[in-house]
Amino acid sequence: MSKIIQSVHWDNSKFDNIIDVRTPSEFKEDHIIGSLNYPVLSDYERELVGTIYKKDSPFQARIIGSSIISRNISRLITKKFSKKPGSWRPLVYCWRGGQRSRALCVVMNEIGWRSTQLLGGYKYYRHDVIKQIEKLSSKLKLILISGKTGTGKTKLLHEISKIGGQIIDLEKIANHKGSLLGKNLKKPQPSQKFFESQLFNCLCNLNFRKKVFIEAESSKIGNLHIPKALWNKMLLAKKINIDAPLDSRINFLINDYKYVQFDKNFFDPFLNGLKNRINNNIMTEIKHYIEEKNWELLTKSLLENHYDPSYSLNYNKKNHQIFKNYNLKTVSKKHLNLLAHKILLL
Repeated sequence: MSKIIQSVHWDNSKFDNIIDVRTPSEFKEDHIIGSLNYPVLSDYERELVGTIYKKDSPFQARIIGSSIISRNISRLITKKFSKKPGSWRPLVYCWRGGQRSRALCVVMNEIGWRSTQLLGGYKYYRHDVIKQIEKLSSKLKLILISGKTGTGKTKLLHEISKIGGQIIDLEKIANHKGSLLGKNLKKPQPSQKFFESQLFNCLCNLNFRKKVFIEAESSKIGNLHIPKALWNKMLLAKKINIDAPLDSRINFLINDYKYVQFDKNFFDPFLNGLKNRINNNIMTEIKHYIEEKNWELLTKSLLENHYDPSYSLNYNKKNHQIFKNYNLKTVSKKHLNLLAHKILLL
């Protein structure tokens, strides 16, 4: 029997594919970016084997588990791997580098493929991600993009990226716009663990000798927490502050949040989160604007009574070093693109 090669390296460039043999639910919670999920046990099968292990016999559980794994590996070889060349070099991992990944590696190596088992499995990967986020965050030359709601900060980041600047788009990674109205109606937020995996992947692709632009956020984006090391780095970063006229911010937000206008249930959790932050009279006013679909007055009221006061409060608390102030006449793609060019010349 061929010897199983083990490695603690999980860099995509070293392998043709990275194969995650854990269950679909384990994979959904978090996985190595770019890995493929080919389970050797389904969620139901893993639960079944675990129940037998606890209630009946560990020995019997191993018999049942190995028979199921063997069947599933046979199916994978036939349907997923049969056309792979003999030189194929996959990395295989499970929860902690145990029997599930070992079983697949044994079969692969006997066939002739040069498979490698990730030593320590997903648990090792997860520990390494946390450690590397802390290490890489300390190297960042961050510039914070700040401004009141509706000044186009996220769009400005994208314009900076388009013309060659480096950015970290936390809201994209978190799949949330970072406000009470920031929920994506079509796609849920990732788990905290997968959020951190994607963030780590982003950090790995940066040039740490150059500036990196990031939007000013609270420490929490939707249900997700920004890792402490990165958050502390953001608190110490120099800040570019953007301002724009109220009417322009209102127009920008109505277009940017147009999707909320077509979902009558969208505002329920928003109103619930808002009720302890503003007085009853304003709350009644806001509900009326929603019922009447008066998006302009609704946006104006939310800015004046919630978002702008919250921004001013946080602005005073954090005491950032202002690097540069910019005033936009209009929050538009054209003006944001011009501003992005100016910022990159700093």
